[in-house]
Amino acid sequence: VERMPGGHCKAGEANGDPTCTYSYEEAGVVMLDEFVGIGSYNEFWNTSYTTCANNKAQHLLPEDHICLHNKEFDLQTDEGVGTSFWNGKHNTAKCTARMDKARQLFKEKFPQFPDHLEEPACEFDMYYGGEFDWKINHTGSALSSWWDNRM
Repeated sequence: VERMPGGHCKAGEANGDPTCTYSYEEAGVVMLDEFVGIGSYNEFWNTSYTTCANNKAQHLLPEDHICLHNKEFDLQTDEGVGTSFWNGKHNTAKCTARMDKARQLFKEKFPQFPDHLEEPACEFDMYYGGEFDWKINHTGSALSSWWDNRM
């Protein structure tokens, strides 16, 4: 860790130093169950099958009704049981729809924040021939002892 400390620093303080290249601040939380459509995970996962079986035994459900154990997602079928949110897990259109739903819910809960943040500029475009042998020149940058220990 000392040789490669990472670049996270406090919000608003990123200065380009190897130990402080990016920051973020939390805007809010959207819980997955909020937009998957599972009101009570305990009921969905633990008690729904038993409730169904009891209702069937009491003739509250049709005789041919099949009670199933709920699952958010089944790898074998690429579908959920009791929820359809994750159906087509790798389907581009369905993934886009799920992301759109998450963004919509975030906007509903936190209207003071923008719908979209622009991608930050990428300062990396390629490796230059011999760049790992170049003399270090950080004129004007924040002082750091990190460069003394680089690989």
